Amino acid sequence: MNVSVASHRVRLEFIAATGCLLALAAMIVTSPPQLKYDERNHVGLAHLVAKDGWRDALTSPENPSAAGPLYPAIHLGISPITHLQAPAIRWVNFACFVGVVLLLASYKPMESAEVRILSGLMLLAVPFLWPAVGMALTELPALLFFTCFVLLFLKVIDSDVALNPRVFGLAFAAGCCLGVAILGRQTYLVIVPMLLVMILWLREKWSAVLLCSTTALAISGWLFALWHGLAPPHYYRLAESSVSFTYLLLSLSYAAVATLFLNPAWLLRQREKTWIVCAVCGVALAYLARNYEDPPAKSLLVRVFGMQIGLWIGFAISCAIAAVGVIWAWTGLKVFWQERRDSAQAFLLLSLGALLLAPMKMTAQFSSRYVVGCLGVLLLVIDSPRQCSRYWIAQLFVGGFAGIAILWTYFQQN
Repeated sequence: MNVSVASHRVRLEFIAATGCLLALAAMIVTSPPQLKYDERNHVGLAHLVAKDGWRDALTSPENPSAAGPLYPAIHLGISPITHLQAPAIRWVNFACFVGVVLLLASYKPMESAEVRILSGLMLLAVPFLWPAVGMALTELPALLFFTCFVLLFLKVIDSDVALNPRVFGLAFAAGCCLGVAILGRQTYLVIVPMLLVMILWLREKWSAVLLCSTTALAISGWLFALWHGLAPPHYYRLAESSVSFTYLLLSLSYAAVATLFLNPAWLLRQREKTWIVCAVCGVALAYLARNYEDPPAKSLLVRVFGMQIGLWIGFAISCAIAAVGVIWAWTGLKVFWQERRDSAQAFLLLSLGALLLAPMKMTAQFSSRYVVGCLGVLLLVIDSPRQCSRYWIAQLFVGGFAGIAILWTYFQQN
């Protein structure tokens, strides 16, 4: 392709992605002043901390949030500006998303600044990311620190010298970021045992890996000791819940949906027979496991089509994305086997797999926000922004429009 044509296309894509970011900002500016959805619970914890102190608030039966202290710490820190009022508090997640974009843009410094920033802005093509960015929820602050951890640990892996002060410094910093991320969303705790598995690939750096995992546990472990579990004492006990196959299927399905909007070519590499077999298995599993009354984007579908038709359309969508989810899982396993000798790819794929398996132990209702926490790693795995197709702008607009509609329905809830 002619260099000038490629450069012109990148500029158009950059303008389109920036337009989506500005649309998201406009939605926050015009968002209602009332707290919506789970914002009430998480801001309620911040108020409780300000009133009773950290220890009493985190263990109080009046604590309406199951998340850790990262969210209230950030919001109390900037409360002189936001006064813990909407829509001001919603800018925190927007700022965290911009931080994630800039971190992802730093991953491959050999490319132009436009292409690198486009890498992160591509996430706006994922519809279910919009509520997590546009509302004052807990996912984005934790995702920011987790993305820091991922990039720092990749530097540990890529270091030519097995052990030196720089490697230990990077491992310590990575552990600190992971520990803070765990304090934001407990699901990141599954990365700690995954790090121990990485010793199989990093035998010469085993002490740095151990330092990273130990640091993460040292920073976050006090919370679970205080709670005597993975959640507040009065809340759902994650450790006591049974394994939910339905949640696993949903988790894979949403990862597949994100991949379709970011880089569908990553899924299309399979043979036709593989697609057919996986699709049949996915539809069958969805039929057996899915809850007809709880389809994806339920509030949007019911508002547009009415209750009965909306639920039927949602169930059909559930079967379709479950089929793609099974294909995604098969593709992920194949890629892992092909890249198993590449320690960086093994780290990214194992991290992604661990985070997608984590919802199996959830007791609360499944939410697409569980998958938001792994979107940064997913983007690094499928490497979509550096292989933009001619249809990428269309993918961005379709995903962005769906994201706007979903976020709007959240703002309309009482």
